[in-house]
Amino acid sequence: MARPHWRNVLMADFSPASAHGAPLTIVRVGAWKVRMPYIAPMQSSRGRLEVGEKVLLRLTALDGTVGLGEASIIFPARDGECADSVFRRLAEVTGPLLLGQDGARIVTILQTLAGLSSERHAFPTSLCAIDLALHDLKARHLGISVADLLGGATRDRFALSRSMAMPDERTAVQSACALAGMGYRLLTLKGSADWRHDIRMARAVQRAVGAGVRIEIDPNQAWHCKAALAVDAALQECELECIEQPCAWWDIEAMQLITERAHAPIAADESVLSPADAMRVVRARAADIITVKLAKSGGLRASSAIVAIAEAGGLQCNLGSKHTLGVGSAALLHFAAAHPAVGEFVGYGSALERFVGDVVNETIDISDGQARLPPGPGFGVTLNDEAVARFALASADLSAERARAR
Repeated sequence: MARPHWRNVLMADFSPASAHGAPLTIVRVGAWKVRMPYIAPMQSSRGRLEVGEKVLLRLTALDGTVGLGEASIIFPARDGECADSVFRRLAEVTGPLLLGQDGARIVTILQTLAGLSSERHAFPTSLCAIDLALHDLKARHLGISVADLLGGATRDRFALSRSMAMPDERTAVQSACALAGMGYRLLTLKGSADWRHDIRMARAVQRAVGAGVRIEIDPNQAWHCKAALAVDAALQECELECIEQPCAWWDIEAMQLITERAHAPIAADESVLSPADAMRVVRARAADIITVKLAKSGGLRASSAIVAIAEAGGLQCNLGSKHTLGVGSAALLHFAAAHPAVGEFVGYGSALERFVGDVVNETIDISDGQARLPPGPGFGVTLNDEAVARFALASADLSAERARAR
């Protein structure tokens, strides 16, 4: 017997009949690929960027409620997604399938969309935009914050960390001192393939900022096992907050060995995209910390599962961003508010820390190295249509009426 085509199976599961007339029936889907210039070029071992490309999603329900989502990418990750592929997927595949669905049924929608593909090709960045938009939509409809939808905010103020490049000692010291003067108490030094250079830079930065500012190093997989252990040994006096993803994401054995022998805590970032990855790292004891990022793991629900697995396995969590714009930044803070296990510091607070502008009307409150939770229902931010149009490279506008007309 011939197997039915995946689209027919999905449409059967996604029958809009049960959602007909429900207040949160999705009647319009908007998507934009935007390009936002950095204030200063972003540089890491992965390369140098002068602009960031992100994808925005807006769901509109039958009752007029709007939910916003964002997919944020710096460099294409091992999931293979880039801004172009995310935009096309939202505009051509998942966006049309959302039309007519009851946006209140978040779990059903996400499970069905995840069923489009295997775990290895689960398109987590694309799913993140949908996950965020659905949570924002439902929370706004209920008149509560997303943090409350997730169980309640445990804090409304967050200490921030900032990442910085280390091209040379003078630049690194100047950048570190400027950030310390702005109130940041944790600096993430972007490492390179030249680990001896990284040792010199880290020592210079620590001397310049003093013991009141903690430092960590993130080489983004640029080191081999022995180099990581050499850096750890050389920087014991700095009492590093952690070394993040020192070697290749797939080399769990090397991560395990480094974790076992290093003095500094070891964080797994690129090694953990999914809850299954988190389980693998926990079982292998291949890290002390798991770095959680909504944008890399499929949004709030999958990231919550990763935090739960880490907690159950005795690992800590920290929270990063992938340099989100305003929607993703607000989502990050609401997630942190509802998940105290992600630790004291949040790896980002506002797009205006990095970019020349933003795409939301509201300004996330940041002062003295701390961010405040955006108030109001949902994520507490709304799209600035003029800014979106100014920075958009492509857009898609899908509606139930147009779909019926076809």
